[in-house]
Amino acid sequence: MSAKPVLDQIGHRLREASKVGGSIEAAQVKVIGLEEIRVAAGARWPRMRERVRNGSMSILSQHTGPDDVIVPAGDGYLIILAEGAPGDSQRRCQEMQDALLRFYLGEDALKSLRPDVCGHSLTTESLTSLITESLEADKAHQAAPAPSQPIGLVPMFVAHEKRIAASVCAPILTERGQRRIAYNPDFIVDGRHPQGLDFLDLDVALLDDALTHAAAPGKPRAIGLHVHASTMQHRKAREHYLAWMDQAPPEVRGRLFVTIAEIEKGAPLISLAEWSSALRQHVARVWLDFHYSDHAITSVSGSGAWAAGFQLPGAASSANPRGQRLLDQLTYWKRAMRNQNMRLFVHGFHDQAFFNEAAKLGVDFATSDTLWPFDLGHGAQRRAPVSHPNSAAIS
Repeated sequence: MSAKPVLDQIGHRLREASKVGGSIEAAQVKVIGLEEIRVAAGARWPRMRERVRNGSMSILSQHTGPDDVIVPAGDGYLIILAEGAPGDSQRRCQEMQDALLRFYLGEDALKSLRPDVCGHSLTTESLTSLITESLEADKAHQAAPAPSQPIGLVPMFVAHEKRIAASVCAPILTERGQRRIAYNPDFIVDGRHPQGLDFLDLDVALLDDALTHAAAPGKPRAIGLHVHASTMQHRKAREHYLAWMDQAPPEVRGRLFVTIAEIEKGAPLISLAEWSSALRQHVARVWLDFHYSDHAITSVSGSGAWAAGFQLPGAASSANPRGQRLLDQLTYWKRAMRNQNMRLFVHGFHDQAFFNEAAKLGVDFATSDTLWPFDLGHGAQRRAPVSHPNSAAIS
């Protein structure tokens, strides 16, 4: 309901109550636990907030009449009841609370929420004050900024051509003054993710950014993008992502390449094949991003992917023992990729000499904020997919 009809109904109710000098029955609904969900949701918070609000409004509407008025109030609601004695109002409040609790418990992501519904018998003056507070709280609630992660347009250097031939839309993390591609900052440590990670909203924003660049006037570089492995792993998230992708014209999607990022160590080949197959129905190429220490890569061609690779673990130089160990790892990876007729990419070079050694070993594609700086002039904002005939793709 829009603000004006709500305010008109409230004004009418106040005038009627003031004529007879009676009280007005109201129910105040508070949703407890939203802050914890906001922190856990991260970039998904705007969508989670709407899920809580829309679902709660739907439940409350089932327990209110046509003459009752529901006013959003920050983390809750104020319901002005059309009629009923105080005892009846308390019964209705309990019914609303029970219904909201059943709704929250039935949603995995909302199980920690608890509703608190209290009845009030208010004078016109106290109701006016409560309504004003509620509207102000909701205004502040809506204005609260949503957390976001920077999106970068990352130049992709093609070693055999010795030039930048593509750009990739990817999430960017800054640590100790250095920038790298990352969703989960701890993945680089052990190749694992904690339970409950959800990057769907960020992945949709990356997709929108990629589609915008692919549709830009002129002849842009090939455009790639990242999608997190957790988005592909969870069926509902994957379906939502692919449905969003499907809105773009096939001729635009057919020029994109997608990297499934931060694949956990030990991920089964059957899962990789399922994810790659789903994406290849929409885009030209699929790349697989593993942990650098993962040795289970000798049969990844069975997934249908075209390229595979990893992120270097921090600054590496051929002049130190760690750098030499990484060069040995690169040799192992290149041999595995060559045997499967796949390409090798490596993210996160910081040293030109080290990259030159890696290129001699056969690295096909490379990124580096030091050698080929990232463009961070892009925000995680959704855009309507558009198309343009002039775009290209790595093949």
